[in-house]
Amino acid sequence: MASEAQNPEKALSDVRREIDTIDDAIQDLLMKRTELVVAVAEAKARSASAAGHGSFIAFRPGREAEVLRRLASRQKGRFPLKVVFRLFREVISTMTRIQGPFRVDVFGAENKLAYWDLARSYYGSSTEMEIHDSARDVLRRLGHDRSAIGILPEPGNFAGGDWWPALATAGKDGPRVVARIPFLDIASEKDAPVAFVVAQAAFEPTEDDTSLLVVTGEGDVSDAALAQRVKAAGFTGERVGVALSNDGRALRHNLFAVAGHVDEADARLAALGGEAPVAAARIIGGYANPVKRAKDGE
Repeated sequence: MASEAQNPEKALSDVRREIDTIDDAIQDLLMKRTELVVAVAEAKARSASAAGHGSFIAFRPGREAEVLRRLASRQKGRFPLKVVFRLFREVISTMTRIQGPFRVDVFGAENKLAYWDLARSYYGSSTEMEIHDSARDVLRRLGHDRSAIGILPEPGNFAGGDWWPALATAGKDGPRVVARIPFLDIASEKDAPVAFVVAQAAFEPTEDDTSLLVVTGEGDVSDAALAQRVKAAGFTGERVGVALSNDGRALRHNLFAVAGHVDEADARLAALGGEAPVAAARIIGGYANPVKRAKDGE
């Protein structure tokens, strides 16, 4: 006797039960991940206390970049990588808040909704956020709150884009650039807004980084002369911003995005910054380079 054809409704019910099982497994793993994060936070707190520090910074942009790159390397099928990143960004931000205070201050004088939406996408739907009318206000907040991060527009010669010279004079323990968002560059989305993340956290090395170098010239030094000095010092990169200031002397600041992770103790900085026409050369942080895709899922 020929076997009876499988009941379509029963087959659909079986698939739905399997999906429910997967959903339960995902939730169980999230709860287990939370338990591990709590244990890590307790260990970090004990370590900070033993070292004489009142607290530790839970925000780890370098580690976050490594997690996302690993996920990108194993992603297959039609499910968009952008959505995978969004899901894990929500998880990562929640885990950061579980470990200690965490808030986001967003520049909003221009393209207000774009920067706000970008911040929400990367730092969680329930993370405390505040929008500010100027980059100066964001930086002021960061200077008084080690648990805060700032979302600022990528440097450029436009209102709001010239905040970066302040980082060059902020001192060793001042805010610095620690990340760039979005972390996924899709070729077909060239007009998507880009922001830098600034915090009192470390610019951690990963396997693929860009460092931000501010070279300051005094007087009427040309941008070409500063660029030549940067190249002669052994840095490879491009100029991404120019700004002028005057604190009793005319200063011209050039911002270069240079390849690799450059430590603030790099000997090339001392060689670059101690001789005219360069008045100073400082690293103001940097970021893990984003994952690039020509297209994304679906």
